[in-house]
Amino acid sequence: MSATPAPQPAPTQAQLDAVLQAALYLLGARQDRMVTIEEWTDLARAVAACQERKTADDLTEHDLEDIAERYALEWDEATDGPLPTLDEE
Repeated sequence: MSATPAPQPAPTQAQLDAVLQAALYLLGARQDRMVTIEEWTDLARAVAACQERKTADDLTEHDLEDIAERYALEWDEATDGPLPTLDEE
């Protein structure tokens, strides 16, 4: 007979703030290129959603150019923000 797990209490605002702060610090470390652009974009989307911002607000210009130029990521300008227009020379 398996026991039903006890319900977990909802996270406190302080706990949510701590997770958000950790995520913001991690976003700041992107320049070290320690995660893939897909993972980075997912994290930026989560942080942006918590702050009612656009994903593009938490990515570097270089990240946005990479997404526009090289990666086939799903991107919704309404929620993610605009990608740069690339000039083809």
